[in-house]
Amino acid sequence: MKTFAAIIVLALCAAQPALADNKIKKNIDFAPDVPWQEGDYQLPPYPAQPDWIAVSTDNLQTNQYFVDAKTLSAGEDGVVRMIVRVKSPAGAENLSFEGLLCNEGSYRAYAFGNSIDKNWIRSNKAVWRKIDHDDKLRRSLRDLACPDKRAPRDAEEAIKRLRQG
Repeated sequence: MKTFAAIIVLALCAAQPALADNKIKKNIDFAPDVPWQEGDYQLPPYPAQPDWIAVSTDNLQTNQYFVDAKTLSAGEDGVVRMIVRVKSPAGAENLSFEGLLCNEGSYRAYAFGNSIDKNWIRSNKAVWRKIDHDDKLRRSLRDLACPDKRAPRDAEEAIKRLRQG
């Protein structure tokens, strides 16, 4: 019995360098993490006949908010882009073309509407910004358009969720 145990111990000792080598070898080569990059986008035409979807925020807001379903897109880069309309109680309207990065909780204003000439004015500071706690519109847009804080499968999913509001 002692001889058998000694043989086992010797066999394990002899196999240890081979086993140690296997621990060092990689079985899988993982691709290095690549930082996120925003995909290409185009400014949409200034809305002539928009399909406005009302976006409710809370009962304390006096402004009305809308998204144009015709321009809403869900990019492969994870950005939901849309025309946003803000209407004040006095009737003043502001349009902006914005992107919403669902998983990061960030937004970016690409351009602002010029209602006189019916065109877009590109933003000088089109940088990604975290959605503030007080930004009820963008928080509502993220909650509605981004299921579980991830990008929707496609524009139809986001539009459906916005309409259900």
